[in-house]
Amino acid sequence: MCSTGYLGSPFAFSLVLHTMTALSTPIHFLGLYLILFKTPRAMRSVKWYLLNLHFWIVVLDYSVGLLTIPVLLLPRFAVFPLGILRIFGVSTMVQVFMVLTNLGCKFP
Repeated sequence: MCSTGYLGSPFAFSLVLHTMTALSTPIHFLGLYLILFKTPRAMRSVKWYLLNLHFWIVVLDYSVGLLTIPVLLLPRFAVFPLGILRIFGVSTMVQVFMVLTNLGCKFP
């Protein structure tokens, strides 16, 4: 018989992802500060590219770790969300489209 404990529950999964997002937020702000104010003169030409990349990384982190929290069920390739957008009644298709759009912006 297969039984799952607390660590196998959806609540534990969402709690871990919310904790990781909370811990990464100060690191994102530090990266933003370093890109904006501590970029050396030799790297001025790539400063805005770094800022753009950093912005999309933060958007992906928040959309996957806080807003949607997609759970993949294999071998059926079924996905259901656990994030905050589910509480507000946003449909699953809109959430999947949002995450795939964020991934598409980073991997041309």
